[in-house]
Amino acid sequence: MKKSIYLLVYLFLFTSVCQAQIHNQHSCNAVSLNRTIELNGSSDQESIIIDVPKGTSKMHVSINSIIKSGYLTVELYDPKGNKKGNFSIESQLNSTKKKDQVCGQMQKHIEDPLKGKWIVLLVPNKVIGDISICTSLHE
Repeated sequence: MKKSIYLLVYLFLFTSVCQAQIHNQHSCNAVSLNRTIELNGSSDQESIIIDVPKGTSKMHVSINSIIKSGYLTVELYDPKGNKKGNFSIESQLNSTKKKDQVCGQMQKHIEDPLKGKWIVLLVPNKVIGDISICTSLHE
């Protein structure tokens, strides 16, 4: 009798864990994209498009930049053209004997994002450095 009770408890727990895993597999669909852009003294604006499909419930955008010289502005726009965030960073040392690295970061968590083309606008002014854009879209 005792073995039967242990067996029933074990089966119940095993079934509960399996059902939880199956539920989590269905409710945790995400697509992640990572992009790195190297700027070598450029002053040309660049638009990076994030295509948000129908059915996306959450969007996470992380933009990281490290510049060695120049001035950089980064802006995030929704599909309607509304600015949803921005930051600017600038290297302040002009000496050839000293090296300066400036890091900037922006993270946005957006619930129920507008479907369509989101734009990350890069506005560099003689920038030498790297920009990383990481995007996660969740169903």
